[in-house]
Amino acid sequence: MESFSRRFAVVMGMTVLLYWNSGGCSGLVCRGILWVEPTPVFSMGSSVSVVCTSSIENCHPEKFSVYLNNNPQPSLHHLNHSAVELQLHITIPHSAIRCHVKCKGQRGQQMVCGKDIKGGYPPDNPTNFTCISKWNSNTISCTWKKGKATYINTSYIVEFQSSERIQTFSPQREGYVLIPLSHFELAAEYNVSVRARNHLGQSQSAIIQLTINDVVIPDTPTITNITFVNGSHKEAVLQWNKSVQLCAEVRYRAAVNVWTMVEEKETSCENSTFELRGLKPFTQYEFQIRSCKTNEKLKCSGWSPSFLERTPEAEPCRRVDVWRIMGPTHSNGSRTVTILWKPLAPKYSRGIILGYEVFYREYGKQRHSHLCQPNKTQCQITLPKHTKMLYITALNSKGSSEAAQLSIGQKEFAPPIITKLVSADSSRILLAWKAPSQTKGSVLWYIAEWHRHDGSMRWKKVTCLQNSTYIEAKVSGSRYHISLYAIYSNGESKPATAEAYSKELEPRAGPKVSVVETQKKRALIKWEDIPVHLQRGFIKTYTIYLKKGTDETYFRNVSVALRQYWLESLEPAALYTVYMTAWNSAGKGAKGEEIILKLAEGYDFTILMVIVVVVTSSIAIPLIVMFCNSIRHRIKRIFILWVPEWVFEEFPRVENSSVVKLLQEKYRTDSDSLWLSLLSDPPVTEVEETIFFSEEVAALPSLLVDDTYAEGIEWQCAGKPEAEGTPSEHHGYQPQVSNQGEDQLFNSVETFQPELLNTSSPADCGIFTMLLNGTFDISSRSLLPSGDINVTFGGKSQIIDLTGFRGKRERVEFNERHDFPTEDSDQGQTLLPDALVDCLRHSTQEPVAVNSYFPQLVVRPVTEGDC
Repeated sequence: MESFSRRFAVVMGMTVLLYWNSGGCSGLVCRGILWVEPTPVFSMGSSVSVVCTSSIENCHPEKFSVYLNNNPQPSLHHLNHSAVELQLHITIPHSAIRCHVKCKGQRGQQMVCGKDIKGGYPPDNPTNFTCISKWNSNTISCTWKKGKATYINTSYIVEFQSSERIQTFSPQREGYVLIPLSHFELAAEYNVSVRARNHLGQSQSAIIQLTINDVVIPDTPTITNITFVNGSHKEAVLQWNKSVQLCAEVRYRAAVNVWTMVEEKETSCENSTFELRGLKPFTQYEFQIRSCKTNEKLKCSGWSPSFLERTPEAEPCRRVDVWRIMGPTHSNGSRTVTILWKPLAPKYSRGIILGYEVFYREYGKQRHSHLCQPNKTQCQITLPKHTKMLYITALNSKGSSEAAQLSIGQKEFAPPIITKLVSADSSRILLAWKAPSQTKGSVLWYIAEWHRHDGSMRWKKVTCLQNSTYIEAKVSGSRYHISLYAIYSNGESKPATAEAYSKELEPRAGPKVSVVETQKKRALIKWEDIPVHLQRGFIKTYTIYLKKGTDETYFRNVSVALRQYWLESLEPAALYTVYMTAWNSAGKGAKGEEIILKLAEGYDFTILMVIVVVVTSSIAIPLIVMFCNSIRHRIKRIFILWVPEWVFEEFPRVENSSVVKLLQEKYRTDSDSLWLSLLSDPPVTEVEETIFFSEEVAALPSLLVDDTYAEGIEWQCAGKPEAEGTPSEHHGYQPQVSNQGEDQLFNSVETFQPELLNTSSPADCGIFTMLLNGTFDISSRSLLPSGDINVTFGGKSQIIDLTGFRGKRERVEFNERHDFPTEDSDQGQTLLPDALVDCLRHSTQEPVAVNSYFPQLVVRPVTEGDC
């Protein structure tokens, strides 16, 4: 077994070796014919015809298969039972074709033959054909460019033809041939060209005429040093190794820019140095030089190897672009400011920046400066209270730039007007604007700044000639807050602000929902705004999802302006699941947090609240009316116009009379046994309340007693005729006196307290009085013939019936000396018994004049035994 394996490995190795050494499939042993027309080498992109014929012994072909680069080809055309044809369109340089056949009665396929085919191009005409020979060299080198690749074997021949003979030379490598000078005569003239040939065609370069002396050129020089005069970039001296009297050509370039040739008049043919001018400061240059023979063909050598050198620095030639972030103001008026700047480009910095100097003037005089580090783009300083302007310069080894001004106090200038703010692509936002409508001067430039939600801020300066710019916004789904300022020579404008996204993404979260109120068949929910960094776009609408148990989920779209919503037509005591999603221009966002919603079990709290309010009001309003006197009086004055007067008639309570209480107290303290009999309840007599007001005071002066004269009044009376001549001294009583005006006796209460009078007569008089309250406005009154009083209340007439006093009454007679009503008068205001009237008439002391006074009187019958 081991020997068999070794033999198999040797056979396979030899087969592979034979295949590759013979050029692929063409080296295989064929058992038939594989024919390619027109040839196995053809022009790229042309069509070829492949014919396969099998000559395998004892094989009746059942099926042919043709493979192109191991890929089976369809559409085989059978020419006969042992031959097939295939049309191919070849577009690759090299391909391999194999033909296989399956014989009847055999299980596998057998190879008929294989062949390599090649596609290519005919050669282009060679170009840039040149031949040169350097000094101190014994060879001539010729070079050319062959053009595009042919993909097939192509041969090149260099031909020198003189008048005597033709010499050809084969190149040692592609595009180059080296020929010894011994093959040529120095004075002979040659026509030189290069020819190319392959299976598909041939070509030839342009013919050049030359002699051996023409192709000899100077040796290539080498730059040895470059010196800058006085350390300045403005003038440089270049040196090289010059061996013979030759002229030189110099060229230079910065970085990968095109070469700049030094003008021919500036080249040096005598010295080994010359000066260069027009170089830029602090710039890396590449220098080259070559030597040339004057006034001869092919006069120059090749260019020297590059010499690299950086020019010296110069002071910065441009102001720094600066901006600021205003910080807090301190108690002493000072303010913290963060200064921002853009690093200068090398062509403007013209050297290595050593730092940025920030200075200001206090009260316009004293100068203060602060040096900020060069490797940073911001610096924080604290400015005094009255600082209005900052100055910033960039420093290098040669000097400082012109100072850039920065206004600290923002002026009330009109802001620019933003006209467009759209996403330009996934990493930029287009910002367009127009100048402010009202300006305080010409705009110097604009400042655009933009913030992300994480607090990072960027900014850029835009010239006044522009009205649009692109904002770098590389973070998709992040909201940028953009501010645009117009900068003037004396300050800056208010910012024009807007928000935008470079690219919106679906919201990363949904609104957080909570339940505010639940009722029988509906519920009020509210939600909070999604955090800005999770919105990832401008929210356009919300969707509320509602699901009861395992039923289908229902959704309702609501406006983005809402923050709460009533869910209607819900089932009482049912359990619901509620959540929300948000939409923006990118689509629907993530699902919000779910909450469980359960309604009340059939109770309508709104109706319950209405019932509570109605019941409370029905109890509270009567209580307020009962305990608030002013409200009762207002209601009484309104109702008195529409209801009978007796509804509001008030009856006095005799047991609460202060007069009665005083009399009882007098009876208890008096030693006379006569008063002891009075401790028992006196007989009760029906009385009627007569109410008087200020309009009647003038007509009843006898009832009005001033406080100052009350004590001088004495009532004297005699009970029998024989006692008339004996005056009895009586003690007076002092009533309460009303000092109100005639038009202000509203809701007043007038009282008086009578006192018992001690007399020397065998019979004494007793007077019982009681206070009557009155609050009606009496516009007029008159005594009717029947003895009743006709009183008008607020425009309505009311008759007071006095029949209760008939039979035992007399009209009151007052002292005529005071022009009061007499005994015969029908205008008496208070009706008293006859005996009491006699007592008053026999009084020996005249009553004094009194002020307006209106007591309420309680009258009882007086008999003869009382006097």
